Amino acid sequence: MAEFRTRRAPADGVVLIDKPAGCTSHDVVARVRRLLRPTVKKVGHAGTLDPFATGLLLVLVGRGTKLARFFVDLPKEYVCTMRFGIASDTGDGTGVLTETGRTTDREQLEAVLPNFIGRVEQQVPMTSAVKVDGERLYKKAHRGEVVETPVKTVEITSIDLLGFDVAAQLARCRIRCSKGTYVRQLATDIGAATGAGAHLQELSRTATGEFLLEDAVSLAAFEQTASGRAADDLHIPGLVPPARALQFLPALEVSPAQAAAVRNGARLPGGPPGPVRLVLKGELLAIYGPLEEGGGLKPLVIL
Repeated sequence: MAEFRTRRAPADGVVLIDKPAGCTSHDVVARVRRLLRPTVKKVGHAGTLDPFATGLLLVLVGRGTKLARFFVDLPKEYVCTMRFGIASDTGDGTGVLTETGRTTDREQLEAVLPNFIGRVEQQVPMTSAVKVDGERLYKKAHRGEVVETPVKTVEITSIDLLGFDVAAQLARCRIRCSKGTYVRQLATDIGAATGAGAHLQELSRTATGEFLLEDAVSLAAFEQTASGRAADDLHIPGLVPPARALQFLPALEVSPAQAAAVRNGARLPGGPPGPVRLVLKGELLAIYGPLEEGGGLKPLVIL
């Protein structure tokens, strides 16, 4: 992924930001938008990070905001620290912490971790943005309400125990999982399985699909570089253009005649079973997907 490093590029695509702790994903988007005005009006992100969490945030700019759905669905990788012997009502260090009076050890932890690999059911935490009765759960939680939250199924590919400090009761893990996995809930469930209780003390997203944290720029560095841009500068530091950012999707080369039809949203015959990039001599024209009936492709996003 070294090709994703900072270079000058048109003002549409994805910027890899290393989000610091203490700010929301929305805060990052607002700060990037403020810096890029008036060149870029639309800025968004693909995959929320909790305020206490750090790591890779895909910030979408310009027409890149139209592609959010394809990035949100990508698998994630996290490195986290779980603290055993102390439970939290939010699953992380921002909640009310309660000592359980119990401890665990590496052998016991390694024995329970395999139970959390594969398809796993998670109770959606009260601090999530999931809506219940038309209102987001975190808003209910802020008022002190406690309601029955839904259960969702997620896919956890692997949990690697990177280290365990028995004296401090701290476990450092690398987790690869599907979108929508609540790592703080996973820490709570693992703590319950050991009998010691646990909460998530630190969390960093290290990858989204093939995008890596090591290729991201810190928010502070981005702000420093972007603040020096001229008002009419059409280039954004660290931007990955859509054609390169979507390389994980299969590509279908179209003819010039087909390209004209694609730009008008025409349906096409044939094609793979999932989303596909339509390109003409390296130019990304659109993302198409399969028709529900009869075969062929229909437009999902036209660039």
